[in-house]
Amino acid sequence: MSHTLLLDIDLPGDLARFKLPASVDGRLSALLDKQDTTAGLTVQERSEAEGLVDLAETLTYLRLKAERAA
Repeated sequence: MSHTLLLDIDLPGDLARFKLPASVDGRLSALLDKQDTTAGLTVQERSEAEGLVDLAETLTYLRLKAERAA
């Protein structure tokens, strides 16, 4: 069964806020780079990377929706 959730949120005027902070983006890049090495990622690092990718995708989606609504 599929459910739909609609949210009504106030968007900030500064659309740049819909991106990962530089330090978080750097951590994600480091994890993705490590993933490409022979060492790979630990289970915890893989989970962290997946969460950060999900967050980055959500922020990108919100930024695009905000730009479209503006």
